[in-house]
Amino acid sequence: MRTAIVSDLHLGSAYGEDLLRAAEIRRVLLDEIDGADRLVLLGDAIELRERPLAPILELARPFFEDLDKAMSRRQVLLV
Repeated sequence: MRTAIVSDLHLGSAYGEDLLRAAEIRRVLLDEIDGADRLVLLGDAIELRERPLAPILELARPFFEDLDKAMSRRQVLLV
């Protein structure tokens, strides 16, 4: 089983440091994990220090929607 491990995405950063907000950068990551049977999001997937949870999740939504399509029927673990 091939496992891809990605960490420190900091989705929802108030300062725009979460580069995966940009669709073209998300596509690069999703292309890289395409052959994985499982994806582990290892810590700091969302940035919880800078703003309330609801706006963070709204900013992170496009990433998770694209991830859902890319990893269809494959395991995604959020640590």
